[in-house]
Amino acid sequence: MLIEKQLTAPPEQFKKAIPIASPVSGQCVLLQHVNDDLINVGAWGPGLALVTASSKVVSPFNATVMKIDPLDYSFEIKSSFGLKCRIKYGLHTQMLCGAQFLTPLKQGQQIKAGAMLFSVNSAWLKQQGVENICIMTLLNAKALLGVLPTHQKFVDAGSDTLLTLYI
Repeated sequence: MLIEKQLTAPPEQFKKAIPIASPVSGQCVLLQHVNDDLINVGAWGPGLALVTASSKVVSPFNATVMKIDPLDYSFEIKSSFGLKCRIKYGLHTQMLCGAQFLTPLKQGQQIKAGAMLFSVNSAWLKQQGVENICIMTLLNAKALLGVLPTHQKFVDAGSDTLLTLYI
């Protein structure tokens, strides 16, 4: 588990700090407070969750689409510097069979920061009992000194830093 990579303050010594933008606008929630055992313990790596009313999820950085999983309402992307990131909307969505999950992208496609990854019908998901929460985790954080989640309570998609990576 990589939850130990999650920092509460910047490290005293580091070579570089890399800001990663938020994929949605919303209220920040630590992974430990998400109602999912695997996410709680950091099985998908360090990161942050956002309670959101937004239906549009954008890329936090220039990337290549690695995996699209409509059943899980999730995307995996990889940056030009090798960072692999998983962005998921909602919890326990498999029973919805990918309904209301829309994306114009294909696996292997290059995208720019701020480009739409996918959209969902957030009102419909709420009617289905799915919490409107977006979870962004780092899949390959082992090489990092650590990951510092923002201290802001609310962030705006594409413009506010959600996570700062330290190498």
